[in-house]
Amino acid sequence: MSSNNTNDKFARLRAIAGGNNGGSDDNVRYWNFERDGNLLGIINSFHSFEHPQYGEQHVVTVKLADTGESASAFLNGWLQEGMKRKQAEVGDAVLIRFFGKQSGERFNRYQLEIEKANPGYPSGFEAMNF
Repeated sequence: MSSNNTNDKFARLRAIAGGNNGGSDDNVRYWNFERDGNLLGIINSFHSFEHPQYGEQHVVTVKLADTGESASAFLNGWLQEGMKRKQAEVGDAVLIRFFGKQSGERFNRYQLEIEKANPGYPSGFEAMNF
């Protein structure tokens, strides 16, 4: 099967191997808190997918405040719960501050701040649907 064949189930992976991100996520940067630090921007979307080893994984896509580019970041359990508790929705401003692991701790520390796009609009707990 050639990489030009539309039935090639490896076409996207071949494109990535060739230096192209391949697919609809061409303009989405994958955020790594350890490497990239704090995440600040406007929430574009929430997604989830099933990872074969780690189970269901949740992701937020954000339009970065400083550059306007899109970035996609994994949400650990603490960040997921914070997003639900603060009723985060598409269009809201978000800041995720990354502090890393503190001495003697096993988990990274974060601070989550949400600024509502429509603060007067009553939204239910179902705002963050995956």
